[in-house]
Amino acid sequence: MAKTLQTRFRRIDLLAFFLLTCFLLKPAPGQNDEAAKLSLVECENLAFRNNPLIRDALVDLRFSEAKLTQTRNKRILPTATARNVWGPAPRSRGIFNDYGVLNSPDTSGIGTLGFFTQIDVELEQPIYTFGKYAGLASAGFHTVRATEATVRQRENEVRLQVRQLYWGLVLGMELLAVIKDAQSEIRKAENNLQEKLDQGSEDVSQTDLFKLQLFKYEIAKRRRDAVDKLELARATLKLVVGLSETDHLEIETEFIDPVETELAGLDSYVEIALTDQPKLEKLRAEENAKSARIDVARSQYYPQLFVASDISFNYAQNRFDPSNPFRNSSTNFFRPILMAEARINLNYVQTRDKIRIAQAEYELAAQKERALAEEIGLEVEKAYLELMANAANMKESRKALRASNNWLRSAAMIFDLGVGEVSAFINAYKANAAMKAEHLQNIFEYNSAVAKMSHVIGHDLLADTVR
Repeated sequence: MAKTLQTRFRRIDLLAFFLLTCFLLKPAPGQNDEAAKLSLVECENLAFRNNPLIRDALVDLRFSEAKLTQTRNKRILPTATARNVWGPAPRSRGIFNDYGVLNSPDTSGIGTLGFFTQIDVELEQPIYTFGKYAGLASAGFHTVRATEATVRQRENEVRLQVRQLYWGLVLGMELLAVIKDAQSEIRKAENNLQEKLDQGSEDVSQTDLFKLQLFKYEIAKRRRDAVDKLELARATLKLVVGLSETDHLEIETEFIDPVETELAGLDSYVEIALTDQPKLEKLRAEENAKSARIDVARSQYYPQLFVASDISFNYAQNRFDPSNPFRNSSTNFFRPILMAEARINLNYVQTRDKIRIAQAEYELAAQKERALAEEIGLEVEKAYLELMANAANMKESRKALRASNNWLRSAAMIFDLGVGEVSAFINAYKANAAMKAEHLQNIFEYNSAVAKMSHVIGHDLLADTVR
């Protein structure tokens, strides 16, 4: 009995060891030979993390945020400096005689040296600056907003590029599948034709076989071109999302379908663009920053009010401390000073010129903002017309594809019965393959038009759509 239990425990131990070994040797995610398939959203996130232009904009954003924090702290935190010096000091003893007269047995020579140290602390706190620091803080805040808009603008551009490349890659795979299907069907037709020729059928001729072989060559050539373009599109997408040449990229989407989004009217898109377009947001933020700098320049007409403190402490080891408030001593003292301070810039002409320059920069920014708003309105209208045209093309090509499928089925049935010409079958197949490619291309153009509209208005129309 004991031996049987021991054998069972040994088997359990071996089984546990085997399971533990399988668990430890299981490859980690991303380490297997088969590359993970990326969705459109994952490709976009990769590009956002790896794109150098976006990284540069994020660095600029951190810099402008640090400058804003520094400016805000100047309003509430005092400016403080401290200085500590050490040096030699000749001995100077003080002795009172019987008549109360102070004398010193030492001379001004350097025969007996000691040391001295002095600490000076200066504090300065602004009280009221007539809008100087408030203007600087406002300018810094709007500079941060402008930099944030730059980040969104570059993300917007990268998003459009990734979507066009991603959908282009899906389109290439679908077109390659269409060509493969055509090759398979032509191969079947060729075998069927060859079989009839071998049987001595009078319904077909050697010329029909030659026509099929020529069509077969055209399809093979198109397949090679499709493969080359597909690999080029894959390499370009890898470059945009930040993958190296040795990384293998596979995408999750297998079929190109129209994106699911509810189209609105032109006025709605123009309204969204005038609110959300990053380029326009950036110019408006820069305009507000320049307006704040006018207040900064104008504040120099008025005095800048501060509270200041100057504290000095001196200690000399071997020099007499008279402790007399009416006698000024260069050593052994403690002098705390608290005062109110007003500073005013008397260069009024230069101040006036600074204000004029700041006003001119503000007016120039406002003019650019108005011009950009008009330009964006035209871009939205152009993108809207393109979107509507592509939507109509996609709808019509879907109908034409159904008609082409019916034509191909009819031609194939007649050819299989041996009562039709091979040229009619080839023409039907060419038309059907061309119509499939045309419809897939129209879907790609429609999706790209939606992405362009998102790019132009600065609002992602697919943000709430599962992609």
